[in-house]
Amino acid sequence: MKGWLPEGGDDFSPKKIGLLGELNVQHELLLQGFNIYAPLCDDDQVDLIVETEFGFKKVQTKTVTKMSRGTSIEVRLRKYMNTGRVDVIAVHYLPKALTAFYPYSNEKDLVLALHSSKNGQEKDRDWFYRYERFPIIKTKERNG
Repeated sequence: MKGWLPEGGDDFSPKKIGLLGELNVQHELLLQGFNIYAPLCDDDQVDLIVETEFGFKKVQTKTVTKMSRGTSIEVRLRKYMNTGRVDVIAVHYLPKALTAFYPYSNEKDLVLALHSSKNGQEKDRDWFYRYERFPIIKTKERNG
């Protein structure tokens, strides 16, 4: 049995694991005081819509079950590049029930550190904990 799964949860499909992440992200957003909306069909790169004081933000949720780099989480984002479909990547680390809300700006990959590196290198590390609050992104008003 995987340590973070409930008894009998060894057969959790990727779809169920993703759903657990999405539900945890929704829980965290509600605790932070946001109104959230979920599309009936999330096959177009938008899992949630979050209402902020500056408008609506499109959120793509990624659920991670293990650290891919020993002390950090890595998420591939190539398919979202230059689509304009994603404002925020919500990364949920299931084993620790932690969520990061990363303002997305066309990165190919996202690496967020959860622990200090084994060699003590701390320069240029992007910390997961830096993104625990949903970003209030003010966008330029459109003319017209």
